[in-house]
Amino acid sequence: MKKIILYHSNPLKFGGVDTFDYNFCKKLKDKYDIIFLYKEGIKSTIDRLKGLGIDVQKYDSNKKYICDICICASAWGGYPETVIAKSGRYIQMVHADYKRAVEVDFHYTKWSKTTEHVGVSDQVCKSFKEMYPKEKITRIYNILDDKLETKPILKLVSATRLSKEKGYSRMLKLAKSLKEAGIRFRWTIFTDLELYNQKPIDMDEIVYMSPTRDIFDYIAEADYGVQLSDTEGYSYFINECLQYGTPVICTNFPSAYEIMEDGVNGYILDMDLSNLNIDKIVNNIPNKFKYTEKCKISDWTKLLNKKVEVPKKKYKVEALQDYTDKRPELMICNQDYIFKIDNLGNANIKKGNIYYLDNDNRAKEIAESGLAKVTKLSGSTRKDNASD
Repeated sequence: MKKIILYHSNPLKFGGVDTFDYNFCKKLKDKYDIIFLYKEGIKSTIDRLKGLGIDVQKYDSNKKYICDICICASAWGGYPETVIAKSGRYIQMVHADYKRAVEVDFHYTKWSKTTEHVGVSDQVCKSFKEMYPKEKITRIYNILDDKLETKPILKLVSATRLSKEKGYSRMLKLAKSLKEAGIRFRWTIFTDLELYNQKPIDMDEIVYMSPTRDIFDYIAEADYGVQLSDTEGYSYFINECLQYGTPVICTNFPSAYEIMEDGVNGYILDMDLSNLNIDKIVNNIPNKFKYTEKCKISDWTKLLNKKVEVPKKKYKVEALQDYTDKRPELMICNQDYIFKIDNLGNANIKKGNIYYLDNDNRAKEIAESGLAKVTKLSGSTRKDNASD
């Protein structure tokens, strides 16, 4: 069995060359005796290669390495000068289109021992030959790993403040529980991180986006909307999620039961999340529910158009002269609105105008000022015929 040395000076945590190293070793380890050499490298990347059962060694420049063929996976970081290929073949990989790469100061450096090159695409080979016409290069496309069985990731969405009353600690608990259960998820949170200066949840799975009123594409795409508040009056976010057919995970604040039905259009959790069932949330996503909006426009028109009896005020105040901002001490109540004469000119009290007042002390002050005639009224009522 031929012995192949694959050398990469500095394997990183991720990247195209690192993926090439792994896939090359995995797919060819049964056909060749492969030694992987490196100078420095990320431990997780090195351990992953060791997991293939190949010989992985840190390069020692004082040691001689004998093989049949040597392959250099990268064009930077130095070369293994003490490696000797008995066949005389030293292959150098070309992963970049160097005509473009030089624009970002990424240059090809040839090893003095290199006898041939392998380019990973036709374009790579074409540009390489244009720049280095005397060099030999063969195109071999990158090796892919075996196709794995995949599952859809769980997609969550929230539009909320990251604050105590909005359930920040519960959000953290839910995220940790999903991660500890090995669930792959992406949680998109629309929020203003500067509003409460709250430390964001530090997880790769959580994506923060600036507040926007246009979140409905995200809601429609999500598996769940999440609202874990201490309390909500009647949550717009929950209703909007259900309106778009997206179930909701929420806490059991009282008004939730006016919107939600546990297990039908989402899941209602207690405030401690003690009834959090990750398996049920992941594997039983409610998605066949109907949503009917409870509020009707007719509810408002009916309210606004009805006749109501409005009590008259206790005092009738008739202005005896015009009042402007010259008398800042005077305040007169016109039905339900208090007008204050101040230097902004908020009041424009005209002689002969009638105002109504229900504050005894204020009525006394106005009467004593002599600026208005104040008459105490009976408790009779007047009709207010509201209309559109």
